[in-house]
Amino acid sequence: MLVAVCHTMGASTVSNLALLEHGVDAMRKVTKIFVVVFALGTTALAQSGFPAGSPTAATGPGFAVSAGYTYLAMPIPTAGSVNLYGLDVAGHIDVASRWGVTLDSSYVRASNAFGTGHNSYVLTALAGPVFYPIERRNTRLFVHALVGAGLVDSAVPVSGTQYVGGWVARFSDAVGGGLERSISGPFAVRVSGDYLRTSFVDSDSIAHNQNNFRATVSFLLHIRDRQRN
Repeated sequence: MLVAVCHTMGASTVSNLALLEHGVDAMRKVTKIFVVVFALGTTALAQSGFPAGSPTAATGPGFAVSAGYTYLAMPIPTAGSVNLYGLDVAGHIDVASRWGVTLDSSYVRASNAFGTGHNSYVLTALAGPVFYPIERRNTRLFVHALVGAGLVDSAVPVSGTQYVGGWVARFSDAVGGGLERSISGPFAVRVSGDYLRTSFVDSDSIAHNQNNFRATVSFLLHIRDRQRN
């Protein structure tokens, strides 16, 4: 889905309100998708974590949640690059010694993009497998491949005081990795970086794929460790 409107810097029009309403509606849809996926994952975790029989023989995946600060560098052809900052929240399920699943959602924002007065943002809801190739004591490295949906609201200068502002909601994916280090008890710190692919609206009101760099630092809480036989 794509909505794009040509604006005059500093002007307020009815089209701006329509654009905002469409953007809010799309944000709600993307958020609902993430909430449903997260709820399904949590339900599956609860069912597998408490099988019938003796509790001492129980097996099941581990579960953790994290929240932290994230930075996104979004290059826009013909316009330059926008730096966005915001929040990342995620759920992590360890299903095996080296394999897991991550459910991730992030929201980043930049004010006055390219001096247009337009506030840009990127909202993503992603999920996918995680592989832990190395684990040493309280530190482990990981790589992930996530897929889902992304909503990008951007602004691209056209000429003079004119710019095209619009949002596009499309398929999104991310490939990257990082490290996790335990700090005390169930608490850990995660540092990750990945290439996040989204879409943006150019000065001709056409949606294009966009490769962004995302870096995240978050605190993680292990709610339940993976149970072994």
